Amino acid sequence: MKTKNKLFMGLIATSLVGKAIEMFNKKDNVIPNTQTTFNLNQDTPVIDKTAYIHHFASIIESVNIKKETFVGPFSSIRGDEGLKIHIGKYSNIQDGVVIHGMKNFEFGSNVVMNSVFKDNSPFSVYISERCTLAPQSQIFGPARIDSNVFIGMQCLIFDTYVHENVVIEPGAKIIGVTIPKYRYVQAGRVITNQEDADDLPSNTESYHYFNINEKIVNTHRELTLGYLGDRK
Repeated sequence: MKTKNKLFMGLIATSLVGKAIEMFNKKDNVIPNTQTTFNLNQDTPVIDKTAYIHHFASIIESVNIKKETFVGPFSSIRGDEGLKIHIGKYSNIQDGVVIHGMKNFEFGSNVVMNSVFKDNSPFSVYISERCTLAPQSQIFGPARIDSNVFIGMQCLIFDTYVHENVVIEPGAKIIGVTIPKYRYVQAGRVITNQEDADDLPSNTESYHYFNINEKIVNTHRELTLGYLGDRK
């Protein structure tokens, strides 16, 4: 190949690489909503600078992510239908997790039955600090998850309030109930009435997965800070 052609091909390759880097830096995986009849505002996600968001994750509209939170690849956090999704500090949202909710505002007014409340403020989904959402789990609002909760792989949480220090083993489905604090839900169980929820076994030191969440939270905090450091 002649020198002139090599130079021309090199310029093209450089241009293409530059455009690819430019598109990557736009972070179009974190975007505001489109205007709708139930939300005339364009809300942009609020993400703490110490949180790590994988570039294959998707975060839309009314989402607030606190410090040192890990959001893994192919997770989807959509605050465009159910408005106001909160994810507390030191939590981890792992690969393929879906967080979404039913429409909880109409023409600026709150739809109470489709909301949960924290300090008298309405949310579609409220996840407190130091929580783990393991791969492919789904949280569909209205839902509230208090602190230090482990939600296992492929679990479904809908229209539910999970109190603190709860372990939900993989594949469990929990709908329309309140899970008391310091309990665990066995793998694959379906909980749809409050009597079953109240009868769940206690999460004590004799339980095999008693401190599983603490270990996973600490690991993902280290990953978060490491990945952020690698970007500098």
